[in-house]
Amino acid sequence: MAAPPHRWRSAAIGLVFGGVALGLALWGVPLADIGMALRDVNPTWLVIPACLFLFQQVVRSVRQMALLRSTHPDHTFRSSLSVLCVSFFFINVLPARTGEVVRPMLLLERDNIPLGAGFAMVFIERLLDLTAMCAMVGIAAVTLPDSAGEQLRLPGGGSALTLGRWMAAVGMPLIAGVLITALFAGPQVVGGLMALWPDRGPSTLRAVRRRVASVGLGFGTALSAKRSAGTIGLVLATTLLTWGVTIAMYPALAMALGLSEFIGMREGIGILGFTMVGMAVPSAPGFAGTYEAFARLGLALYGVVGDTRPHGIDGPSLDGLALAFALTMHWGIHLVQSSTAAWFLAVDRLSPREIVRRAWRGAPSADSPPQAP
Repeated sequence: MAAPPHRWRSAAIGLVFGGVALGLALWGVPLADIGMALRDVNPTWLVIPACLFLFQQVVRSVRQMALLRSTHPDHTFRSSLSVLCVSFFFINVLPARTGEVVRPMLLLERDNIPLGAGFAMVFIERLLDLTAMCAMVGIAAVTLPDSAGEQLRLPGGGSALTLGRWMAAVGMPLIAGVLITALFAGPQVVGGLMALWPDRGPSTLRAVRRRVASVGLGFGTALSAKRSAGTIGLVLATTLLTWGVTIAMYPALAMALGLSEFIGMREGIGILGFTMVGMAVPSAPGFAGTYEAFARLGLALYGVVGDTRPHGIDGPSLDGLALAFALTMHWGIHLVQSSTAAWFLAVDRLSPREIVRRAWRGAPSADSPPQAP
């Protein structure tokens, strides 16, 4: 069975965006400068971002487990960590965020957690992460002087920093409103939406409606089950810890590249916020190109831009260091993440080919695992 046409269209759009973004990221940067910057990296400091990322995976797994245990108390941390590492690998390598269906799919098959509950967990996580993105972009937009944003002029003459301030001022309350509505009125909202789709017409269409209604009911019920004070408190705490740990990776990598005078924790907030914006737009597999372009944009706001050679006349330019920073952070962390996924794929005897095949077609349409023949 071939992949749905919309998946091919989304993949093609992502490849175009990624290609254009990669071209912009490389624009005007001599390859020799990138090579010099990578050659001079202090490998000792690279261990810190790698360890922080591994810890971040543990914290994310605790958050995922807390969300799932509200309806499935037997869900274990070991299973949560395996599903998270494997699914995030496929989110990174499959185009058009097709990998988002992998977590609900694996949770259904491994732990008998219905698709509705799995998608509810992903939905809440994405809302929390979008809120974090708006907050970080807003912090950067407020703390940076307007002069820093002169290079970020938008069509029509507006400043991207002004856009970032509006993103925080409008985006955060809007997302919070959606999250609160989902937690306290999830079943009612889903029921109201399903009422707009009458149960009539051809038998095939009615069967599709019943499947959607089944997943939707599980989705809404799972959302409402997550509103206990204990669950919300743990989820918020692990979310803050997740992003705090991620921000700390940036000054550590700056030490490895000799950029500590430019990048500390405050600067890490802004750079991470901008790269998250880049990862939210259509992208190629692995966010190739878009990550580098938006990371370089964030670095430029904090002065890591231009032909200046801070390490001496024989050293790389700031442009070369900025691109080396983006490449090292992106693909170094991707290597660590892929290694954890490979471990769990091997230990849990999961077939990458089968996961890709099923994710590319779409998640299972039933709320129970497939029966053995």
